[in-house]
Amino acid sequence: MSLAERRFSWRYHLAFPIQAQLPLGLAYRCADWQSRWLVKRRADESAQIKAQMQQVFPDASEATLQIWLADYFCMVEQEALDTWFLSKRALPQLSQLSGFEKVVAARQTGRKVILTGGHYGRFWLAGPAMRRAGFSVGTVTRDRLDANLQHLPLGEFNYRRWKLQRLQQALGGPFLVEGDNLKQLYNGLNNNLLTLIFDVPYAESHAGCVTVPFLKGSIQVPAGIYRIAKKTQAVVAPFYMRDRGNGTVVAEFAELLEPENYNDEGFMSLLAHQLEAHILARPGHWWLWAALPLLRRQ
Repeated sequence: MSLAERRFSWRYHLAFPIQAQLPLGLAYRCADWQSRWLVKRRADESAQIKAQMQQVFPDASEATLQIWLADYFCMVEQEALDTWFLSKRALPQLSQLSGFEKVVAARQTGRKVILTGGHYGRFWLAGPAMRRAGFSVGTVTRDRLDANLQHLPLGEFNYRRWKLQRLQQALGGPFLVEGDNLKQLYNGLNNNLLTLIFDVPYAESHAGCVTVPFLKGSIQVPAGIYRIAKKTQAVVAPFYMRDRGNGTVVAEFAELLEPENYNDEGFMSLLAHQLEAHILARPGHWWLWAALPLLRRQ
């Protein structure tokens, strides 16, 4: 493969830019149609996801599994297309908030707020909606561009770098990298909402993890959200994305959690239970099926 071929991605350089010029509903239908090609092209990934789904849902029929796989790859393509809409006027139609008034009330009383959830649905789209409501949003990412993304094909690498830049502009808060000085995180909570996604898989044993029940077994998840919230006296606001069809989503916020009312295992068990409920309702919208063996690592 030539350098030019490795640099060019028909999805990122051609398909998505064209789709982004279309009316919102048509653009996301095109991304759905495109995903049907993607599921065939990524046969190994499809097989991994399907195998994990079968372990969790042994009674699921082949037809049902194929529906879930199609749902998954549709989500992947629509989430990629989201990047092109981050600065467009259509964005208010694309993502809405439900139950966010609980977060607003907490901030009005001076409380720090940590947002959390799982790698479920097009979770990034909650941030721009919160920005429109007057709140800047930061996060912690693993995507350190000088290391963690270098294994990707050049077209994918350039897209991911551009995506992070677009997200940071759209969300307005600090983008911190896992492993950096936590002082930046604590300072960021003073003026921003901070998102810490909790279902993080590690290839090796990781300090600070707790084991919690999840999908007919157990998983290890980092309890840093609980510890940071307790140390900073922040409340935790779990949220999950619900797909409304036609490309649009709504971020639904659960009740705020006071870390002082739990220990680390109880707190993370509650978060895992909430994520599990969403996965059971729509299995194709969880990003980490292929990584489930890492989460189950004991």
